[in-house]
Amino acid sequence: MKINPTLKLVILVLFANAFISNAQQNYTITDFDRLIGQESTQTRNQQNFDYQEVENLKNLVFELNPLIVVQENEHAKMGDGPAKLVIVPSNYLSNISSLKTELQSLELILIKHSSDNSAATLDLNSLKSSALKYVLIECDFECSVANIQDMLKNTSNVKVLYRTTTEQ
Repeated sequence: MKINPTLKLVILVLFANAFISNAQQNYTITDFDRLIGQESTQTRNQQNFDYQEVENLKNLVFELNPLIVVQENEHAKMGDGPAKLVIVPSNYLSNISSLKTELQSLELILIKHSSDNSAATLDLNSLKSSALKYVLIECDFECSVANIQDMLKNTSNVKVLYRTTTEQ
């Protein structure tokens, strides 16, 4: 049985498009609390984190660093020096890309994801920040990889993490 060459080409194009779109959407998401925990050597090795990188990440999250807080159509810079951290609710992700000049030294985007908010999508290529290393998604509900899989695009140059927090 011979298959028409045009049909072969159409099938090949459809298969390639499906593969490429899946590759763009699927990325590794690491549990932040498990990564920084006492017995995290296996998690670190699986996700390509070394000890110094984990310490740097903990410093970015838990220590005082210059930062930008994004809300609706506004943003506020806190601290002296270039911002290393941006904190943004998940429903305002699209507002980050308007901060192009402020994001040059940005290392971490901390996304506050609430079960009450519908998450927007953030294309990391739109940020034009060569210093960006991490995206941490903090959920105020028991979230999983499936809850946050479609929030980010073009994640090839960053490591994506998540954690569940209980806001008081």
